[in-house]
Amino acid sequence: MTIYLIRHAQSVFNATYDPNKPDPMIFDAPITTLGESQALQARNEISQFDLQNVIVSPFTRTLQTAHLIFGNKLPFQIDATVREQLCNSCDVGSSPRDLARDYPHLDFDHLDDCWWHVGEKDHRGLPIEPHEILQERADRFAEFLTRERIQSTAIVTHGNFIRALTGVQPKNCEVIKFDPR
Repeated sequence: MTIYLIRHAQSVFNATYDPNKPDPMIFDAPITTLGESQALQARNEISQFDLQNVIVSPFTRTLQTAHLIFGNKLPFQIDATVREQLCNSCDVGSSPRDLARDYPHLDFDHLDDCWWHVGEKDHRGLPIEPHEILQERADRFAEFLTRERIQSTAIVTHGNFIRALTGVQPKNCEVIKFDPR
């Protein structure tokens, strides 16, 4: 199987966040100028792979990263299964309607209005996704990749999701070869 996991480029939240300070409350953060250059560097690395498909998380930062890396060369499949674990404000997404307005060439009709984690809210008003739920989601996705024999595919996703799949905590725009078996 030829599957490559790519963590999104640096986001405005990544650039601002300090674990010793309050959450900056930046929802569905876009990428930074540094993030743009990271994605362009990843484009060079990815260009040597024979890819046929791209699965992308519906967050703005992953959509922007995927567009910078792949342009319109490959079809994008938007899949909320590969979304980030909801831990901070940046892990609350945008509605499918807003995403369709910003990315009219992509299909978001299959997404629920609230496609990110929903649950009991913490003191910030955020429904934190327990690690067990993230792990179950990642395991189901790995089973899907194996069952459907997905190959020649890049998956533009998030750090915690990649860690749940592989045990590796990737850097922004790091590319990791993945075998779900």
